[in-house]
Amino acid sequence: MGAREQLLKLADVAAARPLGALLGAAWPRRPAHPKAAPPRRALVIRPGGIGDAVLVVPMLRALRAAWPETSITLLVERRNAGVLDGAGLADETLLYDRPFAGLLRAVRGRFDLVVDTEQYHAASALVAYLAGAPRRIGFGTNARRRLLTVAVPYSQETYELRSFLDLARAATGVEPAWDPEAPFFPLRDEERAFAARALAPLGDRPLVVVHPGASIPERRWPAERYGFVAAGLADDGAAIAIVGGASDRAAGRTIAAALGGRPHVDLCGATTLREAAAVIARAAVYVSADTGLLHLAYALGVPSVHLFGPGVLAKWGPPGKRYVSVREPVPCSPCTTYGYTPPCCQGMACMLGIEAGRVLAAARARLAAGKDGAAADEGGAA
Repeated sequence: MGAREQLLKLADVAAARPLGALLGAAWPRRPAHPKAAPPRRALVIRPGGIGDAVLVVPMLRALRAAWPETSITLLVERRNAGVLDGAGLADETLLYDRPFAGLLRAVRGRFDLVVDTEQYHAASALVAYLAGAPRRIGFGTNARRRLLTVAVPYSQETYELRSFLDLARAATGVEPAWDPEAPFFPLRDEERAFAARALAPLGDRPLVVVHPGASIPERRWPAERYGFVAAGLADDGAAIAIVGGASDRAAGRTIAAALGGRPHVDLCGATTLREAAAVIARAAVYVSADTGLLHLAYALGVPSVHLFGPGVLAKWGPPGKRYVSVREPVPCSPCTTYGYTPPCCQGMACMLGIEAGRVLAAARARLAAGKDGAAADEGGAA
């Protein structure tokens, strides 16, 4: 997590929560009818990381389908803005972490409705309240419910995309349509063209995309083990693409070294987020830990092998037939609560206990099954 994200969380604890509690107690929420007329202008707030932004896309589609004439504004953080930029589901995008150009414009936007998709922190609910919209819909996970007119129940055992769809249902009064097997992340032609150029040296071999990164150390798997998996798949005839940000370059070099002269490209630090998505879209199999790109792979319909450690599998593990989760059962896992993972004091046993051979076997099974293959023999888990 970067310094900007840490600062936002600190501000939430120090200022937004107490101020929100005070305002909510002084002017409590008033119930709103779920089938109110379509709003003229709606604000959707999505702070947080890449994975949350990816999984909110079906909710935005549901809002757009129910309200084709409504002007929708997104309020997002810079780190996830690239995910939704180009989805074609909003008329305007504002930045949550730009106080004057983003937050102030949102608060003064004269919206008829605000949908706050934040799961726990109070700052976004405070923004929704200060915007003055007569309908304010969000998760009623704590005292933030006092700032909302419709507080939607939230469960840590419900897949996050479904939780977001609960917000759409509360806003529109319509049951959202969703097929867990259908891709839902849009790519632009220029991003597909980038992927074609970047992967051209690999020829027509089946492509495996490996992402060695993670947002926190507790979700990282050793680069040497990714290298073992990649080399094994390359020996089977696959070509390997390594993706990640600038912070993943060292891990990318470790994997590339393990591959030696086998067909591969190392794209760590060399793509935008959406260009990386276009590379992943061409894969026969995607392999990573619990990261934002994991959810992109799911949204693109790519068969995937996902390494889960501290995260809640029911909340963040992709459903459907093409997705296999590999995890090591230890008593302290999962330890993540409302998106927060505490510093590990158990030697990261849940991640380091996952053997490279298990991941290689799961990836080989995914390759053999193909894009339309059945679920793994162990019911989607390995």
